[in-house]
Parts: sequence; structure tokens; C-alpha cells
Amino acid sequence: MISQFDIVILGSGTTAMAGAQKAAREGAKVLMVEQGQVGGTCVNWGCVPSKTLIDKAAMFHAARRAAAWGLSIHSGDPDCPTLMQLKRTAVDTIRRRNYQQEIEAYPNIKILRGHGTFLSNRELQVGAETIRSERFLVAVGGFPRVAKLPGLEAVDYLTSYSALHLPCFPKSLVILGGGVIALEMGQMFARFGTQVTILERGDRLLGEFDPRLTGIFREMLHREGVQVFTEVETERVAGRPQGVCVYARVAEAPIGICAERFMQAVGTVPATGGIGLEQAGVDLDNAGFIRVDAGCSTSAAGIWAAGDVTGPPLIAPAGELDAEVAVANMLAGHEVRTVDHRLSPMAVFVDPEFATVGMDLEAAQKEGHDAVEGFLDLEDVPKAHVLGERRGGILLCAERKGGRLLGCQLLAPRAADIIHEAMLAIRFGLTAADLAESVHVYPTISDGLRLAARRLLEQVETAAE
Repeated sequence: MISQFDIVILGSGTTAMAGAQKAAREGAKVLMVEQGQVGGTCVNWGCVPSKTLIDKAAMFHAARRAAAWGLSIHSGDPDCPTLMQLKRTAVDTIRRRNYQQEIEAYPNIKILRGHGTFLSNRELQVGAETIRSERFLVAVGGFPRVAKLPGLEAVDYLTSYSALHLPCFPKSLVILGGGVIALEMGQMFARFGTQVTILERGDRLLGEFDPRLTGIFREMLHREGVQVFTEVETERVAGRPQGVCVYARVAEAPIGICAERFMQAVGTVPATGGIGLEQAGVDLDNAGFIRVDAGCSTSAAGIWAAGDVTGPPLIAPAGELDAEVAVANMLAGHEVRTVDHRLSPMAVFVDPEFATVGMDLEAAQKEGHDAVEGFLDLEDVPKAHVLGERRGGILLCAERKGGRLLGCQLLAPRAADIIHEAMLAIRFGLTAADLAESVHVYPTISDGLRLAARRLLEQVETAAE
């Protein structure tokens, strides 16, 4: 029986690591239980490998566009062995520096290898060891969801994990799904020369973003040779000597699309199975995610949960915040902090990037705000003309009276960096006038936020009125 640890954490990914570090800084003795690679999904199978290849795909795409800019740059075929080695190096380096070395730097953090299963809300079985603790944090994340389709068992299909570990890029690829992963990886594969087809069940891509922005991006994908079908009902898949065929109905019309490879990008399944949560008394929702309150407590005394295993937003920084809140409450013995992800920004690493924070007009009105919005076409931002990419837009939402900012959406170069300015403005209660009167460096894409705020002011009722 092992019982000398103040906190036991299941997992060693971004969320788990944030919790372990906070607990260790507070002087707690921490045990992390990990059955796979240290670093979790983001480092090993998600953010790091995908963004490494996405970045190189953008370079390759720019080289091929250079002739239109008067530059003599010749791009041959991608060098797959070199690219895949770059990806592995990035993963290995970040896993070593940001996880393994961090764990080693804290003498009060230990790691135990193996699969953890709860025996009760106070005991965890790991191999031959039984660990007893008054405080557990479940931070085991999730894995790619696979839609069960007729014929799938006979097809060597891909998920976001396996697609990132191919030795090279297929000649053609059908992707089921039209969300973040489908678009990021679809554009990346297309830029490396793969003929990509995206099949989305809904009526548009990226349902969490404004259709004015997603419509622009769909046209941009079309320009890059990516086929996109929406309102798709996939019926079955079938293996062929040359690859796989997907049979579906698009707006009730039957279609069949064949490609070398087939990839599913239809969401995330929480890794809650097989870890004894029922024995511990931890409640799950209908999708299998752990139910938590605002302080990250579960239904079982002494067990907290954080990150993707608790459901949206499925982004690593949100998981870090969850874990820090959970640990603060564990060590205090009562709820001293809560989580509110309404101000957690998120981004989609396509080119140009999507980013969002806060509420759009519809969400604001549902919450009872008398809200207005302002839309600025990227054409109106001088920096967009400097960069040579003028397709995109900036959307701001604010209260009609006084103009307090409520939300922002971007489709623009470097949107993932720029969104933090909007996040701070919303978090600290700034108004459209505050943003419109703030001096910005010229020319920058972020100056578009100032211009969008000026546009929004046309609909805001100020105190002087």
C-alpha cells in the first residue's frame, strides 16, 4: 500500500502537468500515474506534430505562390523523411524539456508507470500496487472518436493520431468531419500535394464561428483545390485495391468518392472507460465525460477532474486552468477558485487563422444582453494588402448601451496571437470606444481590431447621447 502522497494525478499531459506543478510549488507530494508517453495527446499526437507540419506546409505553399509576387523560388516535391524527422524532433524536444525535465526538477513529484483503476474514491490500483490518497485528480484526456460505419472494419482508416504518423502524404484523402482537426489537417495535406475532400454533416464548416467567416474560408479552400461537401449523410465505406470509397448522400443526392486514404475527424471520446470511475462513485454525462462543478469537483468526495476528460472546451490551455483551480481547491479543503471558460480564447491553425473569445451576437442575446455587432472586412485593413492576403474579417460584439465588449471572432493572418488583445479587453470590461481610441502600431493586422471597434461604435449608444 502506497499512501505517502498528498495528491495522486491520473495522466501526465498538459492538464496533469499543470496540476502537478502547482501542487509541488505549494509543497505537496505528488504522484503522477501514466500508462503511455509523458506529455499526453497535445505533445505526442496532437498540437506539436500537427502544428509542425502545418507550419512547413505554409512555407511550401508560399514558395509555390512566389511567382505571382515576382520572386523566383522553385519548389520541388516535399522531402518526406526530412519533414517527418523535423516533426519527431519537435515532439521529442518538447516532451523532454517541458515534461520529463520539469518532473525531474521537482523532488516532490514522482511518476508511476502503469494503468490506474479506482477501487474506491480513496484507492487506486496500478499493477501490483495499491495507492491510497485523500485527493485524486483525473486528467486522462481523450482520444479520437470513430463513427461506426458499415464496412469500416474492412478499411484501414486514419484518425488524427495515425494520420500524423504516416511516412509521407497520400495522393488523395477523404476526411469525414468539418471541424477544427478536419480543416487544419485537410489544408495541410492539400498543400503538400494531396487531393483532399472534406465531408461535413452540418450545413457549414466550423459551426462555432460566424458563417460570414466560414463562408470566406470555404472559398479559400476551394481555391487551393480542396473539395468541401456539407449536409452529408455518410452511409458506408468500402475497401478497394486502390484505397477506399465513401458512399453518402449530399442534400439527399447519392454520391461515391474514392481516395487512397480515408480519415475520420469527428470529435473526441473521453478516456473514462476502464479506470473504475463507477467504483469510485464518479458520475458521467451521456457522452462519457466526467461531470464537474465550477470548482472541478466530481460527484465523488476527494476526486477532482480537469481538461478534455470533462468536455468542452477541448483545448490544452483550458485544461491547465482547470487543473490549477482543482489543485487550489484540493489544498484549501474547500472551494476557493472556480472556472469560467467564457473568456478562454481558442484558435484554428489554418491559413489564415480563425480565433474567437467571448460571445457572438446570438449567444449574447440568449444571455439577456441588448447587444450589437460590427463586422470589418479584412480588405479594410492596410496590413492585409501588404501581406497580399485580403480575404477574412473581424467581428466584434458589444452591449448597445455603453459599448462594453462581449466577444470577438477573427479570420486573419496571425489571428491566434491577436485574439489575446480582445480577450484582455473583454475580461477587464473595456468598451468599443476604449479599443477604438487605443493607438496601434501601423501597419498591423491587430490594428484591424481598432478599425472594427470604430465600425462598432456606429451602433453603440454612448452616455453622451
